[in-house]
Formats: sequence, structure tokens, C-alpha cells
Amino acid sequence: MFFLPAISRLFAPKLVEEEAGFLDENPEYMFVNNRKSFMKMLPILSQANSCVMDTEADSMYHYQEKLSLIQISVGKYHWLIDPLCGLNLKPLWKCKALKNITFHACDYDLRLLAVFHEFYPEKIYDTSIAARLLGEKQTGLAALVEKYFGVRLSKENQKADWTKRPLPPEMCYYAVQDTVYLDALKELQSERLRKLGRMEWLQESCETLLKNLKKQNENSKNIQKESWRLKGSNIFKPYELQLLRAAWQWRDKEAKRKDCAAYRVLNPYLMLDIIRAAARAKGKIDERSLPKLPRNIKGNMLKSFLGALNEAASAPASEFPSIIVNKAAPRTSINEDLREKLRELRNEKAEQLQIESGLLAKQSQLNALANTLNGDWEEKFNVAEFMNWQREIWWSLIPKATLPKTPDEFRAWAKQRLLAMDAETKAMESEKLLIELSKRATLENGYIAAFYPTELEPQIVPFLRKLAGENRLLLPRVLDKQKMEFALVQNLDSDLCVGAFKIMEPKAELPAFENPPTAFLVPGVVFGKDCSRIGHGAGYYDQFLVNFKGVPRFGVAYSVQIRTSLPQNAADMKMDEVLWVK
Repeated sequence: MFFLPAISRLFAPKLVEEEAGFLDENPEYMFVNNRKSFMKMLPILSQANSCVMDTEADSMYHYQEKLSLIQISVGKYHWLIDPLCGLNLKPLWKCKALKNITFHACDYDLRLLAVFHEFYPEKIYDTSIAARLLGEKQTGLAALVEKYFGVRLSKENQKADWTKRPLPPEMCYYAVQDTVYLDALKELQSERLRKLGRMEWLQESCETLLKNLKKQNENSKNIQKESWRLKGSNIFKPYELQLLRAAWQWRDKEAKRKDCAAYRVLNPYLMLDIIRAAARAKGKIDERSLPKLPRNIKGNMLKSFLGALNEAASAPASEFPSIIVNKAAPRTSINEDLREKLRELRNEKAEQLQIESGLLAKQSQLNALANTLNGDWEEKFNVAEFMNWQREIWWSLIPKATLPKTPDEFRAWAKQRLLAMDAETKAMESEKLLIELSKRATLENGYIAAFYPTELEPQIVPFLRKLAGENRLLLPRVLDKQKMEFALVQNLDSDLCVGAFKIMEPKAELPAFENPPTAFLVPGVVFGKDCSRIGHGAGYYDQFLVNFKGVPRFGVAYSVQIRTSLPQNAADMKMDEVLWVK
């Protein structure tokens, strides 16, 4: 093997087809499963500057997951490499072409290569990431191949058992199709990425993917011994953990015996239910103590399962697993209003760039930016683990991340958002608010002092008609610049007229209602989750409500009118509850 590089240079064919963007319309492949075919492939891969790769595994069919097939293409050369045939593949990983590999959605491929062959390429190009950065709506390989090349790829063997030997021709054809189009796709994408100035985004995204994968693989090695602690078992007591460990070990043994995936023996969610029930059993654990078991667990298999549980249950408490106290999560103090502002800025920028918003910041990253304990913006970006291209975009957005402070600023903020609401969202939220109003026991009897909505307010007219029909609707009427009163309205069509501020109000001939109502429905421009309120500024409701402090006050609002809290003064009246669509 020492002379392989020299031999490669002497005898390797000219790779004319390796030119960027080559598309082999009539692919022929070589199945590499012996030394002869392997040695025939190596010189080409040793000379080529890059390659295209995909992998197949068998996690759905066998106990021990295996890397079952490796597909590699360089121009017109296509190989299906059998990693199960006993070949020593170490020379493959040293080839020049494997330093720079094009994949599609390579997270799983890279994990398989790392776990089974301790191989990490130096450089990758992921056509799935590129598609996302280009704003593609569908980023699956089949969708991209159909869009760019007009070819519909078969999905028939997507979940096939790739350990079959010999591999049927249709599976081989399916496998080679996974790499045939990637080089041409890469070239088309790269041209568009360069025009948009996003090539560096892709390069950094791929580098970050590789770096994170290495970190994850190291972490996974450290937690494998505790893999029996299923998600959801963190609340279990030591006795329940003892039973869970026994059940998991039994399942693992059965899966190994049957050579199948462990979940096919016993679903993990059902396993947790079984453990909860077994822990409640008094005396010996039997089938009657447990939820309905899968049909495959019967006879000797059922007997061994119950035996494993009872043996674990009878062990001394000193042998029970201990509860793992998770490390306390880093302290947070998230400014929800800032997070919402940052989300708006992110979404606006993503729409401008025509990419999905999650590429600019995921929810966890927005939380890091809005965490007031994270220091200045530079520190926030570090905690969020932003890539450089993301940082550049966020530095341009941060000056816009200002929050309203004064009541007038809050009013302007809310009115802008209300004007931007589409009719469909308004109708949907209004419908849900009507349902919420119908659920409130306080509103089921007595006189309800409500409001007639303007175009910008929740459309609660159907609820008002119901109240009017029951002869218990009170609506406000403005008297002067400081005062208002309520009058009983029995017919929305004949008892109202256009009043002050062009709002529908009771006609002048309707007498004022002098008694306290059962409850108030209060409009506003902005509401806080702490039940604070900012109105239009004239103070009508604040001055009126001060005389009815014992009467429940319900603020009614669209979701865009909600903040965490609002600046209030002594004259501002808080609500008892704010109704809005969360």
C-alpha cells in the first residue's frame, strides 16, 4: 500500500467527467465487494479532487445498526461499496477525493461514517443546507431533482433492508440515483449562492455541522452506559428505575436474540406505562398488573419478561439505581417583549431574504438574545452560538430592537400591529374570543357593561346581540370630554347611533343605567399580561371604573395588543383578567 499514491498517478484515467456540474444521464455502477474491485476504484479516488457520497443503514431491521452501503460518485464513475463484505476500508478514507465530499442532508451519513469507521471528511458541501439557504420550499433530494432536472426519483426502497445480499438490481439502481445528480445540483446551487452573496454562509454552515457532529459523538460515548434511562423516566423513583432497567435489559436481550430493532420488541412509551403499573402492583407482578402487552409477548417470552420484572422487584433497595439530579439549567430572565420584537425582526428579515426564519435564529437562540442575564449583544451572540454570517445579519437588526417606553409609544406600537393584521387572523381570533366569553360564568347572568367594537377591536358583536336579546346589554355613551355613562340596549339595529369618535353608542333618548353592572368588558389599545391597560388616552374608562372597584373587569384584545407589562400610574385601572388568543 506504500506505493499506491505513485501507482495512482501513473495509471489513473483522466477524469474529464469530474468537471463541475457533470451529469451522468446513463449511470453504470460497480459493486465493490472484493479486493479486485476495491483496488480498481482506489486510483480514481486518489486522483480526484472531490466526490459525491451517500450511505444506507439497517436500523429498522436488525438489532445492531450497521452501515450497510456506501455510494460514491466521481463524474461517470459510480461505486456501491459493501462495508459488510469484510474488506479493509482504511485505504478508502485516505483518498484525496474523500477530503471534499458532497452530500445531501448528511447528518446521519456523517454519524454512521464516524461511528463505524472513525472518519470525518475535511470539507463537505450539503445540497440540503444549500437549498434552505436558497429559500427552496421543498429541500428533499427527490423534490430538488424533479425541479432542476425533471426526473422523478423512486422512493420505493427508501425503507428497505440494505443488509440483503446480493442486493437486488432495483435497490442498486435506487442507491446510485442518490449520488448521480448531486454534483450537477451542487454546481447550479453554487452559482445561485454566489450571485446572492451566500456562498460563505453555506461554507460556514457546513463547517459548523462538522464541528457539532464531532462534539455530539464525543458526548454520546459518555452517556451510553445510562441509555436505559428512557426519556420521561427522570421523574421515576429508585424502585421504578430498578424495574425500568430490568425491562430495558430484557428488551435488549430479546432484540439481540431476534436480530431486530429494540422498539419492535417493546415500544419505549408502552414500556414506561408498564413500569408505572408494575410499580403499583401489590405482591408478585403478573400480566393482570400491567397494561395490554403487544401480541408478540406471550408464552415463554411473557414468562421471561415477568420473571425479569419480579427478580428486579425482589432485589435489595441498595441495588436500585439512584435518581440522577440534572444539573440546574442556566439561570434565565427572558424579556418576553424583547423576544417578541426580535422574532418580528427575524421574520421580516427572513421574508426579505426569502429563506425560512429558523435559519436566522431558532427559538433557543431568540431566548438567548432576550435573556437579560447574558450581558451585552456580543455575549448574547456567543451564548446563542451564532455563525459569523448570522452575526452580521443580527448586528444590522439590533438597532431596530427598541421597545416602547411611554404610553404614546405603546399606542403607536399597537396601532401599527393592529393595522397590519389580516382579516383572516382577526376573524379567527374574534371567533375564539367569543367562545371564551361564553365560558365565563360571571357573564352568564346580570347586566354586562360592554363596548361596541371599532374596526381595529375584536369583533364581539354576536355576543352583544345575545346580551341585547336577553335584555342585559349595557353600552357606553360619551357625555363630554371627561365623562361617559352606560345605557341599556335591547336592539343593536335600532337603539344605536354614531357618537363621539365615530363609535356606535346608545341614542340620547335611552335613559342612563344607574345601578352597578355584573361585569365590565373593557376595550383598550394595549394590555399587559399582568392585567395592566393603556387606552386611547382620554381616560374615560379609568375615571368611570374607579367608582366600581368591586365589579369584575375583563379586558378583550387581539394577540398583537399584548405585552408583558405596561407603565401605569395611580389613576390607571387594572383589569381582573385579559381575554386574548394565546
